[in-house]
Amino acid sequence: MSMYYLFVTAAMAIFFLFIGTKVIVSNKPLLIPSKIFIVLVLFALLPKVIFIFKYQLSSPVDLGLIAYISPLITIALIVFCWIQLKGYIAIGISDDSFRNSLHYALRKNSIEFEEQLSLIKLKDIKTDLQVSVQSWMGTGQFKLKNSKDSHLLAKLIPGINEFFLANTIKPNNTISIFYVVLGLLMLILAGSFYSSIQR
Repeated sequence: MSMYYLFVTAAMAIFFLFIGTKVIVSNKPLLIPSKIFIVLVLFALLPKVIFIFKYQLSSPVDLGLIAYISPLITIALIVFCWIQLKGYIAIGISDDSFRNSLHYALRKNSIEFEEQLSLIKLKDIKTDLQVSVQSWMGTGQFKLKNSKDSHLLAKLIPGINEFFLANTIKPNNTISIFYVVLGLLMLILAGSFYSSIQR
């Protein structure tokens, strides 16, 4: 189990360092699928769930339903987040750069739209693009509302990336710096795990 924690911690450290340094070094915003974060949380919490179930099975005392409450809550939270975190997360954006990139991608794909508060109505497709921006952190998220057409989002991604590359956009590096610091701390933690295993 110690090796597993070492692997997960090191993998998460590399992931956060990669995201943070890529945005800072390239000086361009970055798009990533939202569900990557859920996968990271799943790998981080999986040992806890497995340990509790193994303890319950090997325990001479029957703890009943109480022993399963914690892992079941954990699993329920992961499933809930998996359902909620659809779409993509943009890192290093501002209000204007994020909005303009979405408009560019929609026009490039000849999709008529009408912008409303936290929502872009796609007229031809009769669905909505839900948009949320945390400008002080430099992050934004967009996902389809009440639609299962995942191919539509995939069509928008090249246009958004093209806009980021073609225009001079000064990224908001607040969250990127946080990810770099977090990645370094996790790398130190992974090193301490490795040292304890070698003893």
